[in-house]
Amino acid sequence: MYQHQHAAAPLPNLQLPRTLNRPAFVEVQRDAILAVEPSLGQVPFEYIRKGLHARGEELMASLNAAKVPPQLPRTRLPASFDIMPAHGTAPPTHILAVHSSPSSKHPVSDAVFLVPTHHIVLAAHCAHIPRLPVSRAQARPGGALALPAMPLVVPQAEAFAPLHAFLVTHRVDRLVGALLPLPPAMLAPARASGSAAAGPLAAVSAPQAAAYLAASASGDKMSALMALTRHVTGVWRNACALGVFDRDLWAALDWTWEVLLGAMNMVAAGTY
Repeated sequence: MYQHQHAAAPLPNLQLPRTLNRPAFVEVQRDAILAVEPSLGQVPFEYIRKGLHARGEELMASLNAAKVPPQLPRTRLPASFDIMPAHGTAPPTHILAVHSSPSSKHPVSDAVFLVPTHHIVLAAHCAHIPRLPVSRAQARPGGALALPAMPLVVPQAEAFAPLHAFLVTHRVDRLVGALLPLPPAMLAPARASGSAAAGPLAAVSAPQAAAYLAASASGDKMSALMALTRHVTGVWRNACALGVFDRDLWAALDWTWEVLLGAMNMVAAGTY
């Protein structure tokens, strides 16, 4: 499972892996599901996830309606945030306060990224996430809800939002669009019945996308492409740390990595 990899030509003078390795598969925890949605205790995990994907646009609309600051200093993080829930949709259950785990390359930052979420989305997709505390949203005057803030540590906090959006909507085209600056015409998703080897997008192949990136990168092309690799590896590291083993996610990461390596080869060879 999860062993498909793409070959890539050598990249002169660049220390990049040929593939993004995947950890051994681990299923999510039944206790984590029971803690937040006891009624789903006997439902198979795949049915839970498919049900969430079918409601993805509705859930994302409710998250987008929850207006919170994009960032705050950790020292100013309140215990809860007041939000106005969207009419007719399930409101978020928590406001994630996402910050990066300290490392030699990323020293401790005081900033946290605030991301509204539904606890069942995390519990159903993330095998390694700590057991979520039950959300006890409190009603405020005027229809607002007070949602608890929940700290979440990931390897690269600034790369958490595109991963989280994918978990909610399961839209591969939007994930690729968040990782690579491709025009909308190239981002049509492939049909579910199509060949996996063709890639996650219907309108463009990996070599075509690589050629576009190599030609359209401005300024120092290699530096611009390297910045994109850092964002992709941030999403990859976060997925590994949280225990996300979605096939479509990993296919999209494989494909974007192949595109970036191809674009770098073209730039290094002087093609663009």
